[in-house]
Amino acid sequence: MKPRAWDSFDVYLFDIDGTLLHCRDAVHYFAFCSVLQRVVRRPMTLEGVVAHGNTDIGILRDAFRLAEIEEGLWRPRLTELTGAMCDYVQRRERELCIEALPNVGRVLDHLRDKGAVLGVATGNLRGIGELKLKRAGLLTRFQFAGWSDGFEDRADVFRAAVEGARSFAGAGASICAVGDTPADIIAARANGLSIIAVATGIYTVDVLASENPDLCVGCMDELLVASQALPA
Repeated sequence: MKPRAWDSFDVYLFDIDGTLLHCRDAVHYFAFCSVLQRVVRRPMTLEGVVAHGNTDIGILRDAFRLAEIEEGLWRPRLTELTGAMCDYVQRRERELCIEALPNVGRVLDHLRDKGAVLGVATGNLRGIGELKLKRAGLLTRFQFAGWSDGFEDRADVFRAAVEGARSFAGAGASICAVGDTPADIIAARANGLSIIAVATGIYTVDVLASENPDLCVGCMDELLVASQALPA
């Protein structure tokens, strides 16, 4: 089989943070700190927790584990805690400093012009992720999403996004994910998806390429200025 053009899929699933946009504020971070303190009754941070490529619920889990907080003290309250996180961010919407990354709009326009369905697969809770996309001027670009509400594992988030993709584009639709972390590559593979890795977050091209994505680029520009192809 010949290699497949990067822009020839029926559906694309985009990660949010580091892939579509960049947040220059700490509102989301302090939302975590707020709900952690709600449980342990003392100030807590995310020091030592891997956040990039994680899910919001996974970050809470890992923070509680590092603090050696018994699961029975927080897991039964998970709906309350995630709701409080969303409320925290929404109340501080004006403090959000969010911008779309360079050429994201052009890539999305290009794919829509090619007839692709665009979706989101993210570790963000819906109440937070939608607000980020709105502030970046990107929310209306997407037709469906896989949020982390109810999911700790990124692969499960991707699985939910794939279900959404099938409902829009049909059971046989070809799907490609786009993300900026090794976790995105692993989650895509777990769901049998092609994956384009973009080094627009904290991970370099070399680190991402070591996870063997179908295509790895340094920025969105590289997708637009050259005819990139994925292996067959």
